Amino acid sequence: MIEPSPGALMDPREAAADPERGRAFYREAIESGDADRAAEATFLMGALERDVGRTDAARDWFERAIATGHAEVAPKAWVNLAVLEAVAGRVERARAAFDRAIDSGHPRHAPQAMFNGAILESRRGDPERARDLYRRAIDGGDVEHSRKALINLANLESEQGRAGAARELYERALTCGDAETEERARTGLRNLDQGYFRSPPPYRGADPAVLRGRLGIDPDDVTHAGWATGRRPGYGSGYLEYWTRDDETHILFVDLRDPDDFHVYMYFKERFGLA
Repeated sequence: MIEPSPGALMDPREAAADPERGRAFYREAIESGDADRAAEATFLMGALERDVGRTDAARDWFERAIATGHAEVAPKAWVNLAVLEAVAGRVERARAAFDRAIDSGHPRHAPQAMFNGAILESRRGDPERARDLYRRAIDGGDVEHSRKALINLANLESEQGRAGAARELYERALTCGDAETEERARTGLRNLDQGYFRSPPPYRGADPAVLRGRLGIDPDDVTHAGWATGRRPGYGSGYLEYWTRDDETHILFVDLRDPDDFHVYMYFKERFGLA
């Protein structure tokens, strides 16, 4: 039997390295009779199951954490459940969970939900909803998510061709006091000055020379491709392509405002039916 220590609970990353030990530890804490400790352990059980790829189990534990009604645990469980649903493509469920986290008014997790909800809306092609949520996150009182939302909203405005609004946000981010955010703001301003967010030319079919240059191989050798959305400084649209060849997976960042990157993305979309 694993005795839960009276101190901090096991970190989910440590638990994920030995899931059975982690589950046993969290179960002991859940059954400890300490309401705070039990609620936190219930949430961490969900984080563990998520980290080891057991999505259904993670969803169940996050819902149990929400059901505790704990003032600290329930809001962050709503956020984590929302992200889980978004990754699974269950958009309406994700939106509803983000809304519940926002409605909690928690000083950290409500702005976190605004920020992550904005990312969801941006990826779903609803810039107006994304703008609203980013603005709420900026004003939400949490320093970390406020500055992240400043940059993401500035990037969104740039991508939408609203250079004046983007510039104002980047300049605001320059004085936030966080070195990484300020560097991203400087990158954004340079991109604006260089016309980085101009739309690419119309796509008229794959250019094998461009594709070979970007992929480093004959494009006919690509056996599978997919996409995910992410962020990397300097990449405004933040798409990430992954493709496989000879049972090896390769990753390539692409920016849809770059004409050659745009052709790579359109080639993958055309050949593999990407959404």
